[in-house]
Amino acid sequence: MASSCSRLGTIVRRSSCSIIGRRRLPTSSLLSQCRCISSSHHLTVSSGRQSAILNRRPPPHHHHYDYASTQIRSILLFGDNGQQFDKQRPWHNPNFMKDDPPDQVEAWLISLLKSVSIDIHTEYSPNNPPVSFDGTKFMLDSRIYLRVLEAYARAAKHYSGAPQKAEYWVNHSIRHYENARSLFESKYRTKFGSELMQSNQTQQSAATAAIVHGLQPDVEFYNAVIECWANSKEQISIPRSATWLSKLEADCSTNNPLLLQPNARSYDLYLNSVSRGIGKNSKLHLERAEEAERILQYRLSSDAPTSIRPTTESYNYVLRAYTRCRKERSIAGKVMTLVREMEQIQKEAVMNGGHDVDDWKMNVVPNTKTYTMAMDAWIIKAGIKSAAWRSEKIARNNKLKQKGLLQQSESDDGSSSTSKDDDDDGTKELEFAKSILQYITALEAVGQADVRASVVGYNTLLTGYARLANELRPDIPLIAEQLLNEMIDASEDRNTYPDVTSFNAVIKAWGKAKKLNSAARCEYWLHKMINENRPREGYTQQTTPIAQPDASTYNLVMDAWMNMDNPDAARVQDLLLEMKASDTVSPNSESYSKVIRAWLKDELLNQLGVKGSSVERAWANLDELMSLEAQGDVGPAPELFTSILKTAARSEGRGENLLAVAQESFWAKRNRSRFNVDQIDFVFLLEIGMKVLVGKERETFMVDLIRQCSKDGFVSKRFVREAVRGPVHEEWPEEERERIVQLLFGEEDEAVGFSFPSSWSRNVHKHDQPSAKDLMHVY
Repeated sequence: MASSCSRLGTIVRRSSCSIIGRRRLPTSSLLSQCRCISSSHHLTVSSGRQSAILNRRPPPHHHHYDYASTQIRSILLFGDNGQQFDKQRPWHNPNFMKDDPPDQVEAWLISLLKSVSIDIHTEYSPNNPPVSFDGTKFMLDSRIYLRVLEAYARAAKHYSGAPQKAEYWVNHSIRHYENARSLFESKYRTKFGSELMQSNQTQQSAATAAIVHGLQPDVEFYNAVIECWANSKEQISIPRSATWLSKLEADCSTNNPLLLQPNARSYDLYLNSVSRGIGKNSKLHLERAEEAERILQYRLSSDAPTSIRPTTESYNYVLRAYTRCRKERSIAGKVMTLVREMEQIQKEAVMNGGHDVDDWKMNVVPNTKTYTMAMDAWIIKAGIKSAAWRSEKIARNNKLKQKGLLQQSESDDGSSSTSKDDDDDGTKELEFAKSILQYITALEAVGQADVRASVVGYNTLLTGYARLANELRPDIPLIAEQLLNEMIDASEDRNTYPDVTSFNAVIKAWGKAKKLNSAARCEYWLHKMINENRPREGYTQQTTPIAQPDASTYNLVMDAWMNMDNPDAARVQDLLLEMKASDTVSPNSESYSKVIRAWLKDELLNQLGVKGSSVERAWANLDELMSLEAQGDVGPAPELFTSILKTAARSEGRGENLLAVAQESFWAKRNRSRFNVDQIDFVFLLEIGMKVLVGKERETFMVDLIRQCSKDGFVSKRFVREAVRGPVHEEWPEEERERIVQLLFGEEDEAVGFSFPSSWSRNVHKHDQPSAKDLMHVY
């Protein structure tokens, strides 16, 4: 009999380590962890359970399973007429409370459990679920818990506590079942499920055993919890999914009478969990993708039961896991290997004509999602190669310019460093992705039902072009535009009309090209989207399927203007005003952030000629953004405050307007925002004050600032050095330096020397805390 509990058994025998736990243990230790089910077995998670995922043993060939009691249970629960539910137990209807939020379903369950407790004259508590073998108004069974678990599984994407709630109710159902089993064993003085129980079974004990069986959780309970974690955004979702899959695998590796074992859906739910790409650890993403593939290969192995054979969706989960590895060149080859494996399985099923072939093979058919992820894999590799190629070419061009062998114009258009024969710029990989899209189109043309050339496939390719675009590849935006026009032309015959993602990809490609006409081309596509959606004369509704721009569209156009050699901050501001005046799109936090950064960049380039005015405009937008945050719509990032301070410090202006803006930004961050000021904020404000103020005003400002800085615990090495150095635009005499230092930090102790109180720098890293050496050049 094929083992249902030994995925990748050969790997286990070789390494004796768990796929999910990833902890190496002696084989004997792993095997000793596998034990019969008990109450503690379900309520706690041991290291043995985690290691059980790989260290599976085949279930025994013969189980003492009471088929008679199962038949009685079936009649009691479902009726002998095949009806799936009855009026006494409406929860047997799969649609029972299906549209209700999980907290209402949970409230119903608690109310039902309390009613049964009252009916049997006991007090309900979570640790003592009601159990009675005598007649009651309510005939409870495990389905009451399943309805709650399903409700939380459906709501897990929007309900942050859903997985924890699901775990609670699964453990509650296990306690309920254990209580019923204990009561049965106490009443009939025989172990539940034993040979003795079955040999001495009476009609009464068989009916009682059916009640106990009816309270037994099945694999769908565990699946519901895994599904909850699979839909959760929490970092612990994958380890918790692994824990519950381990529970099932640990159960099926022991000689227990419950016969709980993972099914195909259990593994698919877990694959869904590991393939979501949660977090930013690229190494961990690759480990999870490789783990997903090992699970897939186990399900294909002869050691696995045919009931857990993979489907198209199983393969797609593994493909998705690999496409989450955005920094790995090797995934393209791995993804293509899996796709070819799917095609080979499909071919075997077709060639055998449905004879002498496993039925499961008919369920493995590459679909649109499969081929689209294959395209994405090639695009990932293309992007990695393109970034490396660009860095190498720019470094080479800089060396040539230093030697006078390259003109600036040649460097800008990349004419001297790019070659059509260069295979390292990602072009070849992008051609592979394009050929897959053409293959999808061909499969659709011959009637392949599961494969369609949809807008998603085209968008994937357009996103690839946007990823390859840079200042050395002026041809990429033109290619992207051509593909976009092809989508529009082909949309009459297929469902490929471009959406907002399509237009955004083309706009992004132009923005990254950084050519003289890049921003103008971005504006062209933006205005095309706007104008095509304006009502036509004589029409009351939109007459074109052209997508309307969203906030991302405007933000990309802003980027294009900011990336120009002469950034146009005024135009970026105008785009924000257009969004605010629009009825269809509203600016987001990123929109305001780009406007603020555009004005700060303008200040350093001094394009308007009025020093400090651009910083004032940046602050006005940040102030507006803070006001909107109070309404709950958008909000600033902490670095925006620091950027204004830094720009004001670096500006050539010395007017009091700079200091006023800097102080407003500083105190707004400290007192009005949800962020705290840090040591660098004090440094920049100090630099601005010393630059703008003179005489007694400067001394008063510095004294007040050092007092506040020491009170907040942010006196740093750099702060002390800047205070001692003085304004950058004037040279302090030695006597003046000594006087300012004594004024700010006090006089030096002749016996022990100068030292800073530790409380002054309590919030500063040890390496950045000041010492007497920072005053050495003064004394």
